[in-house]
Amino acid sequence: MKKLISTLAERRSTEAGFTLVELLIYSVLSVVVLLIVGGILINSLRVERSVREASQASSAGQLVASSVSLGVRNASGIWQSAPGVVPQILMVRTVGSAETPNWRCQAWSYDNGEVRTKYSTGAISMIQTSTSVKSWMILAEGAQPLIVAAVPAPVFTVAGRRVDLALDMSTGAGRPVLISTSSVSRQPTTSIGGLPTCFP
Repeated sequence: MKKLISTLAERRSTEAGFTLVELLIYSVLSVVVLLIVGGILINSLRVERSVREASQASSAGQLVASSVSLGVRNASGIWQSAPGVVPQILMVRTVGSAETPNWRCQAWSYDNGEVRTKYSTGAISMIQTSTSVKSWMILAEGAQPLIVAAVPAPVFTVAGRRVDLALDMSTGAGRPVLISTSSVSRQPTTSIGGLPTCFP
């Protein structure tokens, strides 16, 4: 009889399952684990997004730098809009890389975070507005001028046959990517003049 009672007690104990306290402890532990895993996943996604945005900003900035550098190096003439004029305009009379020289006019604009460019076999108007440059080919968005002594510095700066380009490319919540280059015309002064006449 005692053996039977002992067996029934063991079976009842086995079938009793978890107590309420144990269930609460397991639930709390499960929530903690899920929070940790969720936090790691969210941080990973944030890092991935930051890296992607920085890469995109850098690529856009390098595209602008490459475009300006190529145009200026092959330029026989360089012109820049007056300080404070919006949009900022840089214009060159430049030659292509084909075996037969093909001179053309090329201009770049900076306005409201956008850098755009335009090519033409004829003169490009030196007077532009925020509306008129919207039809130009866009090179980058999210560009901002450097701040020097609390004042926005020019994106394009012309000094003789040299052009300096300086801007910050926005990466969203991260630190902006600095794009700063200098390009010098390699064209001989004998190439000055001729057609097209891009500017006076």
